[in-house]
Amino acid sequence: MVLAPDIPAPRDALSLFPPEREILASEKREWGLLNRWRKLRFRTKRARLSLVERVTTARGSLADLSPDDLRDQARAAGIALASGPVTLHKLAAVMTVVDEALFRARGFRFHDTQLQAGLLLSTGHFAEMATGEGKTLTATLPVAVHGLAGCGAHVVTVNDYLAERDAEEVTPILEQLGLSVGCAIHDMEPAAKKQAYGCDVTYCANKELVFDYLRERARVERASPLAYRLQLAGIGRVFEQSGPLVHRLDFVLIDEADSVLIDEANIPLILTEPVDDTLSKAFVGQAIDLVATASEDVWEAPDALGYRGLRPEALIRLIREIPDAAPEWKSLAIAEEMISKARMAQDRFTKDVHYIVEEDKIVLVDPQTGRPTPDRTLPWGVQQVIEYREGLEVSSNRAVIAKQSFQNFFRRYHKLAGMSGTIKEVRRELSGTYATPIAKVPTHRPVQRKMLERHVFETTAEKLEWAIARADRMAAEGRAILIGVSSVLLSEQVSDALSAVGRPHDVLNARRLEEEAEIVATAGQAGRVTVVTNMAGRGTDIKLPQGVKDAGGLHVIILDTLDTSRLERQLFGRAGRQGDPGSYDIAHALDEPELKRMIGKTMRKGISRILSLSKPLAVRVHFPYVEWRRNRLEKHRRNRRLKLLKSEEKRNELLAFTRAD
Repeated sequence: MVLAPDIPAPRDALSLFPPEREILASEKREWGLLNRWRKLRFRTKRARLSLVERVTTARGSLADLSPDDLRDQARAAGIALASGPVTLHKLAAVMTVVDEALFRARGFRFHDTQLQAGLLLSTGHFAEMATGEGKTLTATLPVAVHGLAGCGAHVVTVNDYLAERDAEEVTPILEQLGLSVGCAIHDMEPAAKKQAYGCDVTYCANKELVFDYLRERARVERASPLAYRLQLAGIGRVFEQSGPLVHRLDFVLIDEADSVLIDEANIPLILTEPVDDTLSKAFVGQAIDLVATASEDVWEAPDALGYRGLRPEALIRLIREIPDAAPEWKSLAIAEEMISKARMAQDRFTKDVHYIVEEDKIVLVDPQTGRPTPDRTLPWGVQQVIEYREGLEVSSNRAVIAKQSFQNFFRRYHKLAGMSGTIKEVRRELSGTYATPIAKVPTHRPVQRKMLERHVFETTAEKLEWAIARADRMAAEGRAILIGVSSVLLSEQVSDALSAVGRPHDVLNARRLEEEAEIVATAGQAGRVTVVTNMAGRGTDIKLPQGVKDAGGLHVIILDTLDTSRLERQLFGRAGRQGDPGSYDIAHALDEPELKRMIGKTMRKGISRILSLSKPLAVRVHFPYVEWRRNRLEKHRRNRRLKLLKSEEKRNELLAFTRAD
């Protein structure tokens, strides 16, 4: 990754494979101030307005060009960019061509704030753009800048659905500039995926990209580490393919950067393969029964994130109490590990919240997007416990063959940029980890969204009763209603409650992915009620007819305690887009599983007592405390991510002794 806004050298000019050019965090910190100083000239208000003026002044000058002449103009602007230091003049020349291509493809042009964001992203910044400001089209500006300069450009988002949708939307624009666009998604044929990664611009999901990289590298390294080194250095071609599948790590633009680089970075991505040894069903069942019946005194106090370990002195006593103990209990190490995994499965994984069962398989639900992730499995032990609990066939153990954290992978790019509507809360971690400054982009129109009500209830039943009455009132006013929850289970409870009172509605959760586009297309109609999980906060644009806007716009009811305030902002950000009117409510219940985990039994009892005396006072106490607890939990997660990053750096330093660089 370059430490300046300059254009990375094209792939053909680089002699080494990207993993050998990884920049350690310590080196980034040394150059951090210089990096920020060099980029400062591009994020000042004067620079942004100057670029906007240059592009808007040049509008119309390319209108008479034929399609071939427009491509030639784009190619010439790209060559100029690659020939020396980046300047506003060179960037404006490329963006003027992209602006013309957008007009020819879609009939409108970039608005000023999109051009400002394009400048920031092209020069290696994280840009905070409010929800609904047109990030998909804005992405064409930086990828065109780098693609025309000869760099490979990857646009990374949080799932295959958005990758396909965005690639389809921008292809008519980028193809007018002579740039090829590919989309790499799960279950593609190898030849098609290789072709997608070989395009000038490739759209892909974060996990798919990293797993493709890991699979290819593991395959080649296991075949012959020495031959792998020779091939990467360009000395030989010893394998059938001409090179690695994921090889153009020049420039990456990350959509929903906080989700990809922060939320998904708590644990590394691990590539595994099945091995012959399998846990017996008796062993797994006995572990589940032991955890369910063990007294509280055998467990240690919960840590900051709520995990509870077994007291070492209690292990042997518990094993002795197991009738007809399975052979695996003879190993104390395996026994202790299995008991801790069974406790984790009991406390942390609930059906229709953290996973669903489809075709006799456990399918995890992504907590950030609410979408199923059929290609992911849980760690050793936890997967087997849940399969046994659900009456499924217990899968075999899996051996780790490669692993990679998102932090280390994305720092291997020569240049990184990202955008999201909720970067503010994690700006320090993003800036520190990736040595990439952050800038806020103003909204195209003033935000008219308002928070109307906040409530705290004793029970979920009371909360649902209020929510349905609230949705009825809003629907009667001619508004569209979005009810946001965090799990499949609660979305179906809300749906059942709506059906009981005869209220027509749609449900968008991990079980109804195929209907997503249709549901979203009609969610803005007057009187429409749509129940959504967190997936509603990732790339869904709800269009409102004028009558709904006149009635007050979209109203969002957040009916669950979300894990972070950023998820909350993503959800209520569905309302009030592009200057439209909108509003939202937030309601919690003291018996919610997520709230129980977050604030603890003692505090819930205290709020319950306050609630019985004064509901307004309970609201004033409850919500600030929830926000404080969120910040505390996020701090612990941040520390865990830092430890993961440091451990990987340490491992890389140790592996360096075996390299022949």
